[in-house]
Amino acid sequence: MFPKRFRAILLGLLLVTACPLCLHAAKSDADPLQLIDADYQRGRLTLDEKVVLQIAAIKEPHRLPQAYLVSDLTLGKPAARGVTLVLRDIRLQWDQLSPETRLAFEQAFSRWSTAYTYVSPGGYFKLHYDLAGTHQVPSADDDFSGVPDFVEKCAAYCDTSYAVHSQWGFLRPPSDGGLGGDTLFDVYFENMAYYGYAQPEGLGSAPWDDYYSYLVLNNDFLGFDPNDDPEGDQYGAAKATVAHEFHHCVQFAYDISEGNWFMELDATTWEDLIFDATNDNYNFLSDFFPYPEKSLMENSGHYYSCFIWGLYLAQKFDTSLLVSCWESARYDDIFSSLSDTLLGRYGWTQDSAFADFAVWNYCTASRNDNLHHEEAGSYPLAAVGRTHSSYPVLLQTSPRSPAGYGACYIDFFPGTFTGNFRLTFNGDDSRRWAAYLIKSTADNVHEIEKIPLDTITNYGVVDVNDFESHFYRLTLVGINVSEFSAGAFFSYSADVVQPYGVASVVLTTDSAVYSGGTRQFQYQVSNTSTNYDVFDVSYWDDLGWVVPDTVDKAIPPGHDSVFLINVYPPQGTPLQTVAQLRLNVRSRGDTTVTDSQTTAALTMLQRGDVDFSGAINVSDLTYLVAFLFSGGVAPVPVVGAADFDCSTKINITDLTNLVSFLFATGGPPPCNPY
Repeated sequence: MFPKRFRAILLGLLLVTACPLCLHAAKSDADPLQLIDADYQRGRLTLDEKVVLQIAAIKEPHRLPQAYLVSDLTLGKPAARGVTLVLRDIRLQWDQLSPETRLAFEQAFSRWSTAYTYVSPGGYFKLHYDLAGTHQVPSADDDFSGVPDFVEKCAAYCDTSYAVHSQWGFLRPPSDGGLGGDTLFDVYFENMAYYGYAQPEGLGSAPWDDYYSYLVLNNDFLGFDPNDDPEGDQYGAAKATVAHEFHHCVQFAYDISEGNWFMELDATTWEDLIFDATNDNYNFLSDFFPYPEKSLMENSGHYYSCFIWGLYLAQKFDTSLLVSCWESARYDDIFSSLSDTLLGRYGWTQDSAFADFAVWNYCTASRNDNLHHEEAGSYPLAAVGRTHSSYPVLLQTSPRSPAGYGACYIDFFPGTFTGNFRLTFNGDDSRRWAAYLIKSTADNVHEIEKIPLDTITNYGVVDVNDFESHFYRLTLVGINVSEFSAGAFFSYSADVVQPYGVASVVLTTDSAVYSGGTRQFQYQVSNTSTNYDVFDVSYWDDLGWVVPDTVDKAIPPGHDSVFLINVYPPQGTPLQTVAQLRLNVRSRGDTTVTDSQTTAALTMLQRGDVDFSGAINVSDLTYLVAFLFSGGVAPVPVVGAADFDCSTKINITDLTNLVSFLFATGGPPPCNPY
């Protein structure tokens, strides 16, 4: 496949780059592309050296220097993905490369001729393949069509991928102008250590950074990681690769230069959206759930596992969101495009969406409540950074430092403690934070509560009543929502305190009041808890006999306080009128702890109050004399108001007793209620 000239150029360049690298130990469990990039990032390789080594790793890995010889590659086993964005980066750095390196690249990645071609049934793809030589495809032709079944299946997978992209309104990959012999989209098969790749060849014709491309697939897809596809692992790997790499070609139609983190998670997301049953992407989840503190934007192999962010966006909002963000990305970066689309179409910020996503990620496997990720039951458990069951938990830093768009989970179990749970959260001031409390009544039954945080200090506190009685577990989720930021810690504390308590009682044993008179009703409020507390005591009535008020009162544990409330029925209020007096007490320590009293106040006859003024005084004496001796007006509201001695008769004796009460040592009427 590769011309002698390419091999000579590559070998010469490798000899130049190999010597300074011989001291580096090879990692048998790593992809050589990752090892090469790591050395470049450390300054151990120039850009040209890096590119030459990348060409060798993709095309002829056995020619790599010892430092990058990975055992899986030398044994002929497939390594990983990641080729596409390596090729993309080379294209973006093209002007910085030497003529020799450019020539080596062009020789290695130029299109090649094959003995056979096959146009897909949908008519959009042309598949180029061989039945002999290094890059031959499996030759089985069980349907006797003259085309290998393997090629026919891959063509069908290409058609399906194209149809789904068309259905959702994606742009087509730009035309290559007939480089493959016509204007059809070209697909090649190659014997290589990778699943496949999309090769961005050159600038498209649009006024944005689009690129035309072709697709290269593994020539047999044997030996890859297992998947769940009903056609088996071989064709499951083919489906995942076609969906993933063709989506890269579609991405190139919008903007070739977007961040690796999104381009890879997005392409892996569409594997699931196009071929849902395959689940090849489950192989990446071991790099996500054990490391929730990793940033969604981390440019490493971690981005493949972040495909569930794309699935979350499609499920929580709409799959069309994943299309719209690329439409805007032609003129903006993908993060800003996604943020603008979320806000404009759904009223969500990307920060709030990621915080919600972090909560979803806790509810998987045995914690799956069937209310979050559709496939949560098949996902691993998110790693919990720390677990507590002994209290108090004094102020301490988080066990992990979440990077921007990363999270940390901390579990709290009741243990032997009884009472109310109080949690404090304080995020590092150099970051923006979100915090949630997942309240689980069983391992897979959850209530979600957002913890309000001060916008400046990132401090918040939350209380949960009856921790041990109602909850199996409480989980703090601390989320760094400062995108692209390095890791930072948050601090927290927790305690289980005895519940607050309050009791109230009416000390006034009757309900009598006099029209026009004021009576004090007595109430006792008791702090029945072991906590020092302040209580809000409010009182009012339904007829306006009480001036409404709220009084704050501090009461030590086990103590009580008496409140006097003035009740005044206006003068002339008819007898037997009833007002409902109300008292409510609320704990400041726990505002859900309250008590209340409702008491009836009933206007009663006050004997001796002959003029119905609400009080017994000299005016009543004058009024009674006129009634008894000079034909004055009868006592009000009834004649019985003059029956001072309660004898049921109105006579001089009542007058004498009234005088004695007012001017001597006589007592009040014996049958008055108070």
